[in-house]
Amino acid sequence: MRNTIYKLSEEEYAEFASEIKGRLLSPCYFTGTIEIEGREGESLRLTASLILYRRRPDKRNNHEQHDTICNVSAVWWDFFCEDEEGTICDDFDFEKLTSFLIEEE
Repeated sequence: MRNTIYKLSEEEYAEFASEIKGRLLSPCYFTGTIEIEGREGESLRLTASLILYRRRPDKRNNHEQHDTICNVSAVWWDFFCEDEEGTICDDFDFEKLTSFLIEEE
């Protein structure tokens, strides 16, 4: 492992969040592995089991099939960053990922 630290961008967090939302097993559960390519070809891989908490529907309107996400809890997660030379230390922050998953009301 090298001394370099890979700093994840806002766009990479947003891409992970988008992939998670697109691959939910139910409206409130995600489990799986998502891999995206980093800025210089690095492999960024998130494996997680997440519970997504949703707001109650507003009874005054015809709500969507699913309420907005108001909180996220990890059952388990692991993040891995590597390139052709091997593992790279990273600054992945689960709380930051959570902020991209939570939807405004």
